[in-house]
Amino acid sequence: MSDEEDKDVAADEAEPKKSSPIKAIIAGICGAIGLGAVAAITAFVMPTVGQKCSADVTASASEDAKKSVNEDIVFVNLKPLVVTLGPNARADFLKISISIETSSKNFDTATKLQPRFRDVINTYLRSVEESDLVEPKGMTRLRSQLLRRLQVTASREVVSDVLITDFVLK
Repeated sequence: MSDEEDKDVAADEAEPKKSSPIKAIIAGICGAIGLGAVAAITAFVMPTVGQKCSADVTASASEDAKKSVNEDIVFVNLKPLVVTLGPNARADFLKISISIETSSKNFDTATKLQPRFRDVINTYLRSVEESDLVEPKGMTRLRSQLLRRLQVTASREVVSDVLITDFVLK
């Protein structure tokens, strides 16, 4: 061999072979997917294997508890309210029907407070912007605000929840 050939062979042996960056990326992605699969199996499948339900409550006891809770719940249905909206609103008015959840022992109190409930609801609804009612979270916010205001008017024992049974913007 000549000196030039020896230098070329030595140069080829000295330079490490370069691997493609695509292969490294693919190997990294495959490794991440594999680790994710192992983590998912560990988190969701492994805990359920060999575990037994150790509930101490019998089925009849839970059914009795549900019956006693459901028998105690009553609703006071308020007459539908029609509230005019502001001058800049696209809809002219809001028609809303509300039911108030209470216990059977507080039914008479809730029934007597209907005019006060209607006043509180009407006052609040007149201050609400139409854009707040149209938003996806608007109904949830409206329910929570009405519940809070009615519980201040009566008490948490008298008003345990508020249900919006009819809601129309026209």
